[in-house]
Amino acid sequence: MSKTYEVAASLRSTVTRLTRQLRKQNISSAFSNAELLTMGLLDQHGSMLPSALADLERISAQAISQIINRLVEAGVVDRTSDESDKRKVLITLTQAGKTHLDENRRIKEEWLVKAMDNLFSTEELALIEAFLPLLQRLAEYNG
Repeated sequence: MSKTYEVAASLRSTVTRLTRQLRKQNISSAFSNAELLTMGLLDQHGSMLPSALADLERISAQAISQIINRLVEAGVVDRTSDESDKRKVLITLTQAGKTHLDENRRIKEEWLVKAMDNLFSTEELALIEAFLPLLQRLAEYNG
């Protein structure tokens, strides 16, 4: 087994456990993780076609349609006609959706701050900060 494989396996396991910990902080949200992810993508990318959302989330058109329907019913996303092509419908995050997303992120970030303050020295925090650009490149890799 190569060193890269060992590091990759350890990173996968660690990221999975950290993701679970962050999801546990979601207890105050009325939305599923898939719904929050959809809201987050809309916040990050702006108005999007349902097909583009499905592609980014790597789920079927039917699955994204169900998520969008629940989010529209909850008032956190809107459907609007595309100005350039009235046959297309754009999905947009509402102010209520942005507010909910911001609160959800704040709760998770507060948990992270508390955990990091309790676990890491100033030097260890600097190492994590130095590692973040590498991890961000890995997260954005689509190859």
